[in-house]
Amino acid sequence: MRPAFKIALQPPVTKGGNFSGTRFISKRLASCRELLITLDITSAERDSANETYDFYITMGDGVSEWDIVHFTQVATTGAKRFTARVLAELLPQNVTSATPGVAAVDPSTLATISGGANAIKSLTAGLTRHGSFGDRIGHELVVAGTIVTGITYSIQVTAIR
Repeated sequence: MRPAFKIALQPPVTKGGNFSGTRFISKRLASCRELLITLDITSAERDSANETYDFYITMGDGVSEWDIVHFTQVATTGAKRFTARVLAELLPQNVTSATPGVAAVDPSTLATISGGANAIKSLTAGLTRHGSFGDRIGHELVVAGTIVTGITYSIQVTAIR
């Protein structure tokens, strides 16, 4: 195993609406065999009891992007931490957050165009998609409901080569 490198994909921030984070670009990502992605939530607004927050981690190659993680939807207040382990597998598959995780084989080609079956922000909540890595990683936040202050969070990635 080669040493890991760490990425502060999103330093602590508060967002009250949909948000596309800055993409981290590095050729080192494409040669990784595993990513550990941690979403730390400090607080989440639920004043109206209809607020929800969906976090997607996206991978890309400069031509297209695809989801590798859709964390469990946040619909409660308070601090939370979710960690996803994503593997660079020969056979693309997605795995549920059920205990134990349930795997399903993805098609060998993903429809990553906007509106396609595998476009960004299309992976079902609680799923992780294993498969080949691109050279860029980012995140998307999708917010719904009556939002005033929003959600405070950060995202860290540990890449293992």
